[in-house]
Amino acid sequence: MTTSTEPPYYLLVSHSSFQHSSGLSSNSLAHASIEYRYADDSPLILLSRHPDEHVLVLNHDPAKGDTPTVQSTSSHMAVTGVKVSVAPGASANEEHSANDNMYVLEVTSTSDDQ
Repeated sequence: MTTSTEPPYYLLVSHSSFQHSSGLSSNSLAHASIEYRYADDSPLILLSRHPDEHVLVLNHDPAKGDTPTVQSTSSHMAVTGVKVSVAPGASANEEHSANDNMYVLEVTSTSDDQ
């Protein structure tokens, strides 16, 4: 895994849900819709626009060089972790100077309603 000062380019959301009836857990991966916000933007833009929207805030600070932190603004979804790995085939494009790491944001529902 290489470190980069560029913001994450490859983002997936891994939603884990616990199946109460069977006792088994299941995972699904989804592409996140990305909107860039900056420290001087109003915090109100981080609120959900409709009831079914879940907003995850990924804080990326290139000066720190650490793994970004992720928070959920939804009361129905919680972030359980962030996995960072090299995105397969991402470094094949030598002319592209993006962050070649893949970020998987692990989330789970906080209510019985899936």
